[in-house]
Formats: sequence, C-alpha cells, structure tokens
Amino acid sequence: MQSPWFARLFFAVVSALALAGIVSGTACTRWGQPGPVTPTIAPLMALYVDANNGSDTSGNGSLAKPYKTLTKAVAVLASAKSLSPMGVTITLASGDYDAANGEKFPIVVPTSVTISGPNFGSSPKNGAFVNGLGEDTLFEQIVHAPAHSAYTTLEVAPPASVTLGDIYVGASKITLPGSKAFYASIDVLSTVSASDVAFGAGIVSGLRNVNGAVVPGGTLTCSSCVIRGNDFGVGAFAVPVATASPYSTGPSITLNNSAGHDADVSAKVADLLTDGNVNVTAFGEHFEQANYAYADALTPIVPVTVRGAVDFGGGAADSSGGNVFIGARTTEIFVGRRNETVSALDDTWNPNQQRANRGGVYVRRITFAAGATGKNVTVRHDAVGSTVMVGPEPVPTPTPTTTPSSSPTSTPSPT
Repeated sequence: MQSPWFARLFFAVVSALALAGIVSGTACTRWGQPGPVTPTIAPLMALYVDANNGSDTSGNGSLAKPYKTLTKAVAVLASAKSLSPMGVTITLASGDYDAANGEKFPIVVPTSVTISGPNFGSSPKNGAFVNGLGEDTLFEQIVHAPAHSAYTTLEVAPPASVTLGDIYVGASKITLPGSKAFYASIDVLSTVSASDVAFGAGIVSGLRNVNGAVVPGGTLTCSSCVIRGNDFGVGAFAVPVATASPYSTGPSITLNNSAGHDADVSAKVADLLTDGNVNVTAFGEHFEQANYAYADALTPIVPVTVRGAVDFGGGAADSSGGNVFIGARTTEIFVGRRNETVSALDDTWNPNQQRANRGGVYVRRITFAAGATGKNVTVRHDAVGSTVMVGPEPVPTPTPTTTPSSSPTSTPSPT
C-alpha cells in the first residue's frame, strides 16, 4: 500500500492528529439546546419522542405527550436530578429526526441511556432516522484539529455508556465546508453498544470524507449492524486523553452477526481502519466492496508498547470466526505495523488465492509473516514481528468422563 492512498483517505484527521497533544481533561462541546429545560424531580426512567406528533413545548416526554425531538429528550436526560437505577430509555417513534423537524446537530449524549426505535430493516423513511450533521467540536478539541474539520450526527461523550437499538443514524444531505473536513455518522468517545442499527444511513455514494463510525479512544460493540461509508466503515485510533476509563483500556471494536441478519460492513476504501492500537473482534460478519477489509493504516498518535489484539477467529477474544472476506479489490487484511498479531481462523476467503481452496477455505493452518502479499493477506515487508494466522480452528478434544458404576442390587430372598 502506497502513501498517496493515505493522503487521500482520512487525511483531515491524520494531519490533525500529527498536531495532537495531551488534553488535561474532557473538553466542552457546543451543541444545540432546545430552550429552557425543567429538571425532573422523580427518578427519570423513560422518555418518548415522536417527530410527527410530539411537541417540545407542550409535551412532557410521556407516551401520551411525547417530545418532538431527540435533542429535547437528551437535554431533559442531562438535566434530570435523579435517574432510575434500572436505567433510562428514550423511545423514538417512526419519523425523520432532522433539522427541519427541530433537531440541533450534533446530538451529544453525555449520560448513559438506551435509545431505541421501531421498524428496523424496512428503510430509513419507515423507521426512526436520526438524520443530520453538525460540527463535532469535542472531537476537534481532543485531537487538536482545526475548527470546521469534523462533523457528525450522534456523539457519545464520556462517561456515558449508551445502548442503541433499531434505529438509523446518518445524513441524507451532507455539505462539508472544504476538502479538509470529514464526516462520520457517529463519534464514539465513550461506550456504545448497538444492536440492529444502521450507521451511515442515507449517505450519498461518491461523497469524499463521508464515513460510517469513528471511534477515537472509545468502545463500539455492534451486533447485526449495517455500517456504510464512502471511505471507511469504522475508523478507530487511540487518543491522548488524560482521563480514567474507558481510555485507560484502549479503544476497541466488536462486531458480530450471530443472529444471521442481513448485516455487513461496506466501504469504498477500508471497512475497518485502525492505527494498530485497537482491539478488534469480529465473527459472522460480511466485509464487502472495499479495497481493504481491515487495514492498520492510520498514523498512531499515542506511543504504545503492546499492539491491539485483532481476532477474526480463534484469537485472544475467543472469536468463533465465520467472517466472509471476499471481494476486496486490493487485499482483505493489510498489516503495516510491527509486532501485530491477527488471528483469522474458520473464515471464508477469496478462493484459489494464497493457498485457499476453490471454496475459499484454508484446510490447514498457515501463518503469514512480513513480506506476504496477495488477495487475502498482505503483511508489509517492514512489519517485522507481525503475523496473520488463517486456517481451521482445532476441534476441541472432549474431556473424558468416568461413568459411575451402577450399584448392585440385592436379589430378594424367596419367601
């Protein structure tokens, strides 16, 4: 892989990261407030939002009188005096949650919450579509990026742990201020667990610097998600933020499609793009259309002594494999960093490539090292100490158990 490719891809972020320094604490961000918010007194448990029938002025967030915007519901959540120990849920009705509806982007979620919607899998217009973008000033401050260089739809800020379900997140209309700006539909600075969610929904194909999800120092766990990007699907890297968890454990991405739904990661250049310092786990996923399914191509900004663990099957995270690596235009897995270990057992690959059989299966264990090159695996020649292991997962040997002997029964004496 040549350096001009990096200059074209994610160059706004890479150039900004070169200027990054340690931030003494979590920076503030600018996001829209929907007007005065009256703090709740009773422990807050549930809020309801309806883009078509709700109201931010006369509504109270109940099922009978929902709010109109997610912006309002998040503001009420952030100002609540007391939250239910069982957690808080924001339920979105079907609708287009966009600027015309009153949303103010980006929508920044600073408090732990579950956000869910209906009708996932039909289409964004028939489900709950969080649709729009605004300047991601928190990202810009953390990485010391120039103003007006980062944009997003939904941002999860520390210390929030947010669960997303059955919603669409993206932007159907994207205008960036210049060629040095980029967009990602979600910015995971803390912790996100998503199930049946579409990231990068509604984006128009062909727009440069328009992507699915960015994970700077956070944790993204995605089950049966659809992730779209014009450059990358998920971009993740370590950031120098002097705070406690989650940054102390390093960024991580976990993708699974164990439910067998129609879910995949699809981007034009790289489905998964990291700086080599990210823990990656995936099983049952489809990686499609990109030049690279996985590439550790971002320039690290945080010196580390231990690389992230990359497990596409049979590795440290106990991934069961079952990923499909077929169709990459350059190579499926690209490793350019030193001392990186990628385990990718029990996966399906481009057939008849690098000793894979006609079914795209490696029938025996093969370890690719520095200098390997091909349609399935490339390890750059100077990536000393890096390996990619493919092949079958060994069948576990059952532990023998002793069968207890039956106790002899006494023969009844004749009477």
